[in-house]
Amino acid sequence: MKTILISLVSDHTIPNILAIHHFKPDELLFISTTKMEKKNKVSAILMTLDRLDLGYKSDSIIVIEDSILDCHKKIGEWIEGKEDAEFVVNLTGGTKIMSIAAYEFFKDYSSKMIYVPIPKNEFIVPFPKKRPGKPVKLDLRLSVIEYLTAHGLTVVNESHLNRYREEAIGRKELSKWIAENYNNLQNLLKRLCGILRDCRSKKQFILKGEFFGATREEKQLLSKLNFVYDEGSVFKKIDKSEINYLTGGWLEEFCFVKVSELVGQGIDDAVIGLQIKNRLGRDNEFDIMFTKDNALYFIECKSLDQHEDKNADALYKIGALQKEFGLRIASFFVTTSPHILKKDGRIRESIQARAEQFKTTIVPPYKVNQFGEILVGSLKIQTETD
Repeated sequence: MKTILISLVSDHTIPNILAIHHFKPDELLFISTTKMEKKNKVSAILMTLDRLDLGYKSDSIIVIEDSILDCHKKIGEWIEGKEDAEFVVNLTGGTKIMSIAAYEFFKDYSSKMIYVPIPKNEFIVPFPKKRPGKPVKLDLRLSVIEYLTAHGLTVVNESHLNRYREEAIGRKELSKWIAENYNNLQNLLKRLCGILRDCRSKKQFILKGEFFGATREEKQLLSKLNFVYDEGSVFKKIDKSEINYLTGGWLEEFCFVKVSELVGQGIDDAVIGLQIKNRLGRDNEFDIMFTKDNALYFIECKSLDQHEDKNADALYKIGALQKEFGLRIASFFVTTSPHILKKDGRIRESIQARAEQFKTTIVPPYKVNQFGEILVGSLKIQTETD
């Protein structure tokens, strides 16, 4: 007897994917609506299943979301010739009316009804109501790209992500050293960033400039970067990766390494330098994203004084992503900018309020070097050293 899994479609696609991965049915039926079809939600689920090497024969029916009669009519037409199958009905998605309709229709077929409570990675069998089943754990943990695909987003630079990861890991000691010595390096970093800011699209650039009065740490940094430094003259032929690194990429790589060190200890996947396109074709860039227990997190990094972002408008990017998913995604805003602080060193009330609105943890300049500990504490991760 073949098994058919029935999925009610809504904005939250992850419960559908988790259930399909767990039950591995023979066929799928998606009960969707015109609204969800316009958002390509079924296509997003199927694309994610393909990434997971889970290909299935599938059907879709489009119902009127607030009509039990229409739901029953459309399901009745679909089920003809399939009455002998074993049905598993995932009641998690759709509207309340759709859930009621699906339950009432399939209960007459001795179907297994399941529900995946968000954000738990488990399902319950709520019926029979006097003997409900114990929660069953769901083992699948989605990667960042799988999570984004499930929500209809496309990573347009996927082929570059492994290189970005390798570069960050290769420079991890240098990034850590910069974070530890930032106060004594910031004048040089500001100078280099000012020269290179408009060169980020270039494959190569010959940097020539003057920098007098370098501190001991600044001379060390120039040496670590293989610059020629002679009596205040700075020179080096640098490539695109180094340009990005010196215009703020070092902070992104520092934070990424701290996240990647926790992969397998609570964090499931982490990527750096994503370019994402939504279903309307709009692009956006994100510094770092990671997944933990099928939830998405991201980190926005801003280095130096950030005169162009004194009010931390980068926080609005977080709000835009939350709106994109219809979810409140937890995030971190890591910055070396003094403009987010009051004279007494505390974060400005307006910026703190905006961060709380967007469920964002701010890591201010004086705590950047502690980002790893902040990450562990915020996510309540038990590390191997605990």
